[in-house]
Amino acid sequence: MKLISVIVYISLTIIPINSLSQYNDQFDKPIPVLDKSKSYPSKELEFKAQYKYVLLETSREVLLGENCKLKFASENRLLFADEYGGDIFIFDINGKIYSKFNQKGGLGYTSITSIAYDESKNELFILDRIRKKIYVFSEKGALLRSFKTPKETFIAEIYNFNDSTLLAFDENLIGTDKPTKPYFFISRNSGNIIGYVNITVEKVNATQFMESISENESLSYSFIYTGIPDNCKFGNDFILSNKSMDTVYVLRADKSLEPLFTQIPSVHSEHTTAASVGMFTDKYLQICVADYDISAATKTMKSGKTWNPPFKLYILDRETREFYRDSEKGKYTVHKTDTSLNHAYSVMPAIILIEKNKLERLKGEL
Repeated sequence: MKLISVIVYISLTIIPINSLSQYNDQFDKPIPVLDKSKSYPSKELEFKAQYKYVLLETSREVLLGENCKLKFASENRLLFADEYGGDIFIFDINGKIYSKFNQKGGLGYTSITSIAYDESKNELFILDRIRKKIYVFSEKGALLRSFKTPKETFIAEIYNFNDSTLLAFDENLIGTDKPTKPYFFISRNSGNIIGYVNITVEKVNATQFMESISENESLSYSFIYTGIPDNCKFGNDFILSNKSMDTVYVLRADKSLEPLFTQIPSVHSEHTTAASVGMFTDKYLQICVADYDISAATKTMKSGKTWNPPFKLYILDRETREFYRDSEKGKYTVHKTDTSLNHAYSVMPAIILIEKNKLERLKGEL
C-alpha cells in the first residue's frame, strides 16, 4: 500500500541545560544499575525543543510506502528505505527529492536488512542477510561494488564507522551457549574482519525459534519490534545494546568503549526483558525495555494472535546517575535512525499533521 498523503518530517533539536563536560569525571564511578522490576518516579525533562517541519516532495514517482522508514538524517540529507519493497529515497533538507532507486531482484539485493550511508563519499551500503552480501551503491543507485559477509557470521546490522570501516553486529537467531563477540569491524572494500569490539557475550538468547508440528512441517516464530531501537548511532557515538547483554555501552570514534548502564534482572533470566537506548543527549538517555519471553510469545502466536506486549520507558539522568519514568512517554525516541547527538525525529502523513494543527496540538511553527 502506498501512502497517498504527503509525508512530513519533524526535527526536534534537544538543548540540554547542562553540558556533559561538567561531569566527565564521573566515569570512574560505579555503573548505574536499572532495576527493571522497580517503580521509578516521573521527572520533567530539563530541555527545550526546537521544532522544524519539512514537507517531503511527493509525485507519481515519489510515493513512500507504509514500510518506508527514516534511516539517516543530517543537516543536508534525509534517507528513507523500504526494507521489504527495496525502495531508497534521498531528499535534501528542504524535502526536495535528490535520488530514488530500487535494485531489488536480479543481481541486486533480495531485501534491505540494514543500510549504512556515508554522506561524505556519497556511498550507500546495503546488507542483504539472505544472500549474505553487502552491496555498495552511489547515491543515484549505480552499483559500485559488492562483497560477501565473513564466513560463519550472520550479520544483522551495519553502520558507517569511518572512511575504511563498517561496524557490524552479528546475531545468531536461534541462540547459542557458546561465548561470542557480537561486534566487529569489517573492511568497506572487501568485507574482511579487521578487528573486534572488546565485548564478549557468554550466551546468545534466541530471537527466532521453531516448533515441529509433524514429521515434515514446523512453525517458525521471530521477535520483531518496530519501536525498539537496540543498536543505534548518534553522531560519532554508537550505542551497543542487544537482547543478550546486561550492560549497554557507547562506542566512540576512537574505538574506546564506555558502559552507560547495566540492568537487573539479567537478560538471561527466565522471564527475559532487555533494555536499549532510544534517545541520547548530553544530559539524558531515554531507555526502552522490551519483553522477550519465548514461552509467552509462543503461546500467543500459536493461538493466531499477534504478540505485541507494551514496553517500558525510562530516563537516565547522566549527571546525577539516577533513573526516572519517562514523562514524555517516548516522544523523543529515535527509531534506528543514524542521526546527530541531541536530535530526535518523527514522520507522519500530512493529513495527521493537518488534523493536529487544527486541534492546536503542534509545537513550533509550520
